[in-house]
Amino acid sequence: MSDRLMSAEDLARVTGKKTSNKQAEWFLEEFGLRVVRCGDGSPVMTWATFQALMDKRAGILSNGQAPNLTVS
Repeated sequence: MSDRLMSAEDLARVTGKKTSNKQAEWFLEEFGLRVVRCGDGSPVMTWATFQALMDKRAGILSNGQAPNLTVS
């Protein structure tokens, strides 16, 4: 994934929200994350960070492997 910042269009597409405040609320609700914001209030998110959040949610470790879910 890229360290490129998500554009305003990317943020709207991913969150389904049009306004910066609603986008920030979405990240808080979905990931428990208070996003960093630009001076204009828009969220700052890289694609790499977003992918890491999605991987964590899916239970994928940072090395790309799924955790061992075997119960003893």
